[in-house]
Amino acid sequence: MKGFVFSFEFGGFSGDQYKIYNDNLDLIIEINQQRINYEEESHKISIEEWDVFWKVVDEIDAWRWGKDYFNQYALDGTQWELVIDRKGKRRRRIFGSNDYPPNFKLLLDSINKLAKTNIIYDGDAIYDGDE
Repeated sequence: MKGFVFSFEFGGFSGDQYKIYNDNLDLIIEINQQRINYEEESHKISIEEWDVFWKVVDEIDAWRWGKDYFNQYALDGTQWELVIDRKGKRRRRIFGSNDYPPNFKLLLDSINKLAKTNIIYDGDAIYDGDE
């Protein structure tokens, strides 16, 4: 397996910020903790592990997600961006601010497993303007 692109950024002003992306089969994880402490690590990811990840991407149909997801009622919070590209699929760049596509938690769980991170999903606690 080669010739694919995976990049995921997740975070907000007051929390940790993550940038996770591939360099061939390796996975690079950059974590900026509270804008104070910066860490970078790299993991060797097997072809089998990448296959499991891409299977999740296919099963949740991330290729058909919308381009942007915004919660107009939240002024601060969490922004994220996903870039995926694989042979036989079209390149996708998907961005969100305090809003998420369906099955986003499944994607995040798969990323956490691959990157050995614990990014917390707050999608169930989105402010909808009625509170």
